[in-house]
Amino acid sequence: MRQTIAYFTGLDERSGALAGDASAALTAKNVVTDHGRLASAPGPAAVVEQGPPGEPTALYVFSDRIGGDTFSYIIVGTKQGVYAYKDDQWRCLFSGASGGDWGFLTYQDDDDTLLIFGNGLDPVQLWNGETPLASALPGAPAKGRFFALHYERVWMCGDFDTPDRVYYSRVMDVTNWSADVEIPDRGGGLVELPTFDGGRVTGLYRVGSDLCVLKSTTALLVYGASPDNYQVVEMSGSLGTIAGRSAAVAGLSSYFLTTHGIGVQTGTTLSLLDDRKLPRLFNKSYSLDGDPCQEGLGPAFGNCAVGIYHNERLYFALPVGQQAKNSLLLEYDLGRQTYMIHTPGAIVALARAGDMREKLYMLTDQGAVLEWGTDPHPGEGDALWCTPWLDFGTSQRKTITGFSLYGRLFSREGTPYVRVSIQSDLERRTRVLRPRHGGEELYRYRLRIKGRRFQIRLEAQPGTGFCFTGGLEMEVEL
Repeated sequence: MRQTIAYFTGLDERSGALAGDASAALTAKNVVTDHGRLASAPGPAAVVEQGPPGEPTALYVFSDRIGGDTFSYIIVGTKQGVYAYKDDQWRCLFSGASGGDWGFLTYQDDDDTLLIFGNGLDPVQLWNGETPLASALPGAPAKGRFFALHYERVWMCGDFDTPDRVYYSRVMDVTNWSADVEIPDRGGGLVELPTFDGGRVTGLYRVGSDLCVLKSTTALLVYGASPDNYQVVEMSGSLGTIAGRSAAVAGLSSYFLTTHGIGVQTGTTLSLLDDRKLPRLFNKSYSLDGDPCQEGLGPAFGNCAVGIYHNERLYFALPVGQQAKNSLLLEYDLGRQTYMIHTPGAIVALARAGDMREKLYMLTDQGAVLEWGTDPHPGEGDALWCTPWLDFGTSQRKTITGFSLYGRLFSREGTPYVRVSIQSDLERRTRVLRPRHGGEELYRYRLRIKGRRFQIRLEAQPGTGFCFTGGLEMEVEL
């Protein structure tokens, strides 16, 4: 008889290592399974190969898409200052910084597009894209670090000296944060944040018609349309430590990394995304030999993990084990509800770019800026897709006599190959796939391996690209 894996999907460990779904993966690293095919993940392409001076900490794309004089500048924050990549070189906008934890916001003031940025320790800065240096934001009431646009106002918080306040500007006036005696609804002011747990603010963003303020272990919601009805409530649900820089807004929900998994904020409720598909990343005691996340989420994730929503997917760069830098990129497809793990190196920050925000940029720990998934060649890391243990619906002893895969192989350099390993509870067999005629072809190999259950691994050497479009078929004798 023939057993077929008709299509490939991402990581799914809900059934554990035994008798799982044959199309799901116990391990999926540096691969993609869009449209049911199995392919190597394309590598990131360099946008700016060499970063500005100093240790990079933040990435932003400042762009003007209104009017005839449009522009787009890559902004990188370091522990020493903020730089803009303009005219093919880095230009310093602000130097002598007291800290490198930067936040950015683009503000449209009539015909002017302005960049607002701060680190919570130095005066908030303003840049119009033309002057050599940024200047202090007039009227700023605090040294903000987090910024958001909400009901025609700029909101700001994260001042190191006043961590429990959120400030808001006057309506459509980023340079005036004072109250309006004649028309209070148009004035600026502040909202006090209850110190339920004493934690500091770690994030601010708008979701739907509300503002969400993340703290180290809790989340608060500021709702209301004008100063006379602003209210603050603590969201229900306890998720442990929250990585504020990982917050990613998608529609009317936001997502972020927590101690126990991916947190979801909808309205005033916090919950966990179904992380049963990926227990090893959030449970250090659950591990398998050779798996990239076998050490579990690292304790430094609260400070260094970053996240973004892009192209209907969530991307989280995070550390594992005792590493102090992000070492894995976790991809979650919201529509298909599938996980993937990638190893592009140490990623410090993420940002979206392009007229329709169709590009995903990454900042490496060396300061280089990369665009994700646009290099036609495969990434440098090894690619691996592995099934759980399969019994094909019967506990009887059986024999696999051959397998077939349809697709193509390619490589950065040299001769590409993909290793197909089939292991049983008794033995293991391996065959190596190499390109024979070019283009897509059928790879069919004979082998004999006996056992009651089997595990199939498809593994490519670093730099090898592949795309299998027809599933995997096996010939089985009972």
